[in-house]
Amino acid sequence: MADNNDFREQAARLRQKSMNLGTMLGVFYILKFCLFPLSLQSGALGMLFIMLTLLVPVLVYRMVRRFQLAEMPGGMPFLISWTFVLRIFFFASLLVADYIYFAFIGGGALAQAYTDSLALMREITIEGISGQTAWQTQLDTIESSFKSIAAMTPIQIVVELFINNLFWG
Repeated sequence: MADNNDFREQAARLRQKSMNLGTMLGVFYILKFCLFPLSLQSGALGMLFIMLTLLVPVLVYRMVRRFQLAEMPGGMPFLISWTFVLRIFFFASLLVADYIYFAFIGGGALAQAYTDSLALMREITIEGISGQTAWQTQLDTIESSFKSIAAMTPIQIVVELFINNLFWG
């Protein structure tokens, strides 16, 4: 009976810690997402956004490793580690307030920025690489992708980002 209580205590501790770490990662996501609209106007901020995005796996590794050393010095089995990390990303993704931006603040700025960059790419293609049908086909593919992104509702975008966060986690 004592083993069952130990297991429940350990499961509760893992759940609580994954919520806490997920909240910290969610705050990092929110701060990082603040750079997203600004990255559409500034290449340096876009690069910072990408660098912070690439930093996420390192941060989560350090969080899990620190937890493991403090709470489970004997090590964590793979399945427990995997579910722990998945929970961290789940709770972080729940916290992110992307919907507010896409529904009320953004006003189609993302779709407009994509459309403007596609028009610039087409202009460069016409001036510099005329006659390249393969490049034109790629631009047409990119354009259809942009149109499907622009047609998405804010809730669809948020669900897509939520799924991406879980997948990349």
